[in-house]
Amino acid sequence: MTSSTLNKTIVGIIFGGANSEHEVSCASASGVFANLDRERFEPVLIRISRDGLWQRVESIDDPATGGELLPDLSDLDIVLPVLHGRFGEDGTVQGLFELVGVPYVGCGVLSSALAMDKLMTQRVLSAAGLPTIPTRGVSDRTRHTASAVADELGYPVFVKPNRAGSSVGASRVDSPAELDAALDLALASDSIALLQPVVVAEEIDLGVLQEIDGELSIGAPLHILSDDGRAFFDYASKYTAGGHEFEVPARLSDELRATLESFAITAFRALDCEGLARVDFFLSADGTVAINEVNTLPGMTALSQYPTIWEAAGVGYRELITRLIDRGLAARSAGSRSAGSRSTDARPAQAR
Repeated sequence: MTSSTLNKTIVGIIFGGANSEHEVSCASASGVFANLDRERFEPVLIRISRDGLWQRVESIDDPATGGELLPDLSDLDIVLPVLHGRFGEDGTVQGLFELVGVPYVGCGVLSSALAMDKLMTQRVLSAAGLPTIPTRGVSDRTRHTASAVADELGYPVFVKPNRAGSSVGASRVDSPAELDAALDLALASDSIALLQPVVVAEEIDLGVLQEIDGELSIGAPLHILSDDGRAFFDYASKYTAGGHEFEVPARLSDELRATLESFAITAFRALDCEGLARVDFFLSADGTVAINEVNTLPGMTALSQYPTIWEAAGVGYRELITRLIDRGLAARSAGSRSAGSRSTDARPAQAR
């Protein structure tokens, strides 16, 4: 360690992953790495390869091969996981951090696992009195029931993997003739495929940020504008320049905004989240609201909703990363194997 790094916090930025969202994670890590405050933090890039090996690299696109099955994280002050999908966003990596006693940013094992499992998320949120979308799951064993389920829900339906993100493996199914192909695609990514009715609605996303003292702040509401003819907000829309447009802050009544913020806080607490989350809502023309999903490690690319939400609230990307790291350090002291105290209050974001 050089003298220039002695007074800095060593931050391990972990990215990649052995899953279908490897590229998205790399793109998110690029944004985090570029916006890390180098006056306070010294980054260490750690990539998880597609075959699950951990590699310390010099850059996001470092061509290094090989690696270790289990990483040595003992020299890090805190870990910032920038991972999406299974074996990164689902509590598995968080469990490793807990076992070795290294502080980390974001949600813990339980909340990560719950939020990654969309069927389980629906059950927990419904038990908390929150509005959700009717959802049914089928596996290879129960696949024969999918046709009846789709008929019951009514076409068109969405078919997607239970535990995946970034719209990977998701399809809109307009007729029974398209159902088998959609199930094949979804079940290639997970052991359970979800079927949901197509909800004609606008998507409104809220970002939740836990402050260093444990209080919760809510960023500017974001409205995804989808008038380009796409069937849904798919992978290409999310990660291709020009593939989407946001209205932020979304034009909402004070009453509706307060309702969505209350729902977001309740969802955050019901799933026992920590640090950050993005709560995605569907808002129908008749005013009906439903939670679509809760993302415990939302995308952090330059095109992603979460940084955009906070930029509109007056919190720039660099400050956002700093506040996430500061909360992680406050919640999980070195050697601790449990999260810090949760907040009981929430406040709207303040421009800084």
